[in-house]
Amino acid sequence: MQLSFFITGTDTEVGKTVVCAILGLSFKQRGMNVGYFKPVQSGAKNLLPPDAIFLKKMLDLKEDPKKLCAYIFEPATSPHLAAKLANIEIDPIYIKEQFERFKNQYEILLVEGAGGIFVPLKRDFFIKDLIKMLDLPLIIVSRPFLGTLNHTFLTIECAKKAGIKVLGVIVNKVPFKKDKIIEDNIETIKWKANVLAVIPEIDLKKEVLLEVAKEIEI
Repeated sequence: MQLSFFITGTDTEVGKTVVCAILGLSFKQRGMNVGYFKPVQSGAKNLLPPDAIFLKKMLDLKEDPKKLCAYIFEPATSPHLAAKLANIEIDPIYIKEQFERFKNQYEILLVEGAGGIFVPLKRDFFIKDLIKMLDLPLIIVSRPFLGTLNHTFLTIECAKKAGIKVLGVIVNKVPFKKDKIIEDNIETIKWKANVLAVIPEIDLKKEVLLEVAKEIEI
């Protein structure tokens, strides 16, 4: 059976790529063939996609990292602006074609978004519209700190309003030291969605990610 998941964040730099690596390692530990697809990568110095390079290393993927992305842009901006600066327009149909090509090669395909759910890919077409077009269930990566409830709940409500199935939330970069606010944030997120996992602050070494992946059950 083929399963695909879309991984978004409540904001940029919440750790979507690391969470993709941990999820991929978790599925691989269960004997599944795992792939990764990044529809749009901006902030790629010399057009080398950092997220795909990291996932290739962590999941031992065979593909050239550039082939794991539909679009790659050098400016570290919103995708719509990066595309404008490159004098092109992002074509959602092309992204879907690339997604279908990848989907047929793997039992599990992890699709990583750019920033949050309302990041524009072009005028009047946002990440949420891409998720809906690809017809994928959504995993949301959130921060644990003050402010996360508003960002997380807005993301959940936006997804549901768009008709997207929300599988749940993964709370990332949780300090090992106990904190009452963080503990309450995690419990409060459960008002609106399942908390699929709580990932601590960790070194980005494969052996560390493998240990965390053993605790993930999705």
